[in-house]
Amino acid sequence: MLEVTSIRKTFHAGTVNARTALDGVSLTLDDGDFAVVIGGNGAGKSTLLNAIAGEVIADEGRIAVAGKDVTRLPTHRRAHLVSRVFQDPLAGSAGSMTIEENLALATRRGQSARLAFALTETRRALYREMLAPFGLGLENRLDHKVELLSGGQRQSLALAMAVVTLPRIILLDEHTAALDPKTAASVMQATVRAVEENRLTALMVTHNMQHAIDFGNRLIMMTDGRILFEARGEEKRGLTVEALVERFHLTDDKMLLS
Repeated sequence: MLEVTSIRKTFHAGTVNARTALDGVSLTLDDGDFAVVIGGNGAGKSTLLNAIAGEVIADEGRIAVAGKDVTRLPTHRRAHLVSRVFQDPLAGSAGSMTIEENLALATRRGQSARLAFALTETRRALYREMLAPFGLGLENRLDHKVELLSGGQRQSLALAMAVVTLPRIILLDEHTAALDPKTAASVMQATVRAVEENRLTALMVTHNMQHAIDFGNRLIMMTDGRILFEARGEEKRGLTVEALVERFHLTDDKMLLS
């Protein structure tokens, strides 16, 4: 499903400010994998997601999604294959537009954005069905402006927008970090449900090591632009936060332990 092969990315190359963000990273995700990436600040986690999404073009290496080489494609050319939910709830939706208009735009991702075509009663019924499981009443507010929503409501909408077209890969970029614990738990439950019910392949970045242990079937640790360690199956299920801290010699200022 996802093949990342020896990708490298250096920012400000050739200057005194040169920084290697990705140093020969290789990663393969099979259909249905839910991989969680952890690591300290500057480990390369977000740059990896940016490279897969097309926000950053790798200097070297190859990225393929569902067998298609997307290494040098801009974001909009791979949008039908890759969806993303950002940390900032404001980043994934347009506040001046309504809930249904945002979902309609997401439905047309990678195509012409013709809202009149997308906003049919059939689609509105689909949107209500998608939003109802969040338990936030969004399904009854399709004509409300998104700027009126709370952070948790807006992030739930962003998640629905990311999965509406059934992408081959969904990227979750610390998407619960800006939420209060109760709302974060609700969004994580909705995330797991969306991934499982739609049989999506997911790659989630988090600073929350407990989330990394509790969710997904694979755990990946990055440091200095490289993958340091990976656990899956029984090994992953047997991990504890304390064991990870001891193994990687992480300190509280690099990782959120709660």
